Amino acid sequence: MILRNGLAGLGLLALVAAPASAHITLDRADVPADSYVRLALRVTHGCGGAATTALRVTLPPELRGARPMPHPGWSLAAAGAAPRGAHAGHGTQPAPANQAEHAGHAAHQAAAATASGAPGEIAWTGGRLDDAFYDEFVLMVRTPAEPGALLRFPVVQECEGGVVARWTEAAAPRGGEGRGPGPAPVARVVARAP
Repeated sequence: MILRNGLAGLGLLALVAAPASAHITLDRADVPADSYVRLALRVTHGCGGAATTALRVTLPPELRGARPMPHPGWSLAAAGAAPRGAHAGHGTQPAPANQAEHAGHAAHQAAAATASGAPGEIAWTGGRLDDAFYDEFVLMVRTPAEPGALLRFPVVQECEGGVVARWTEAAAPRGGEGRGPGPAPVARVVARAP
């Protein structure tokens, strides 16, 4: 009896400790279907002591939209296909003459390019996050219409000295963040609360 309880306790401890082994994580394990959701990529340390200088995340193709939040001191680039249902001045259609020069329109177009639902990449570069600190890089995403998907967010972390850490491995069969040396952050799409 004691042995069985002890083994059960060790199994529970392993489940609780498993997410700590992942070095880039999401702040949410579950996201509601058919919703706009704020997600934060948590960078818990650099690469073997070297400071983080860039973070690149590949968006899951199941997303129906995504927009990154600018991060002070970092450059932001968003790459993707033209958005579904693009309206004049966004995506592939030319802007009307009165809209072509409005302030911030180019930045808005770059953000809109990632809102297509098509696979794309968001990159924060040019900053410096010392290995001794952690930070969060934020996205606003539009989740799939139906629950059930497991969304993978493969991340490449670039650090000083040319060191690169890849958090791109598929999740373990039961979900979660995986058990390999470079698990990609994941979120499960669940039913919306009534």
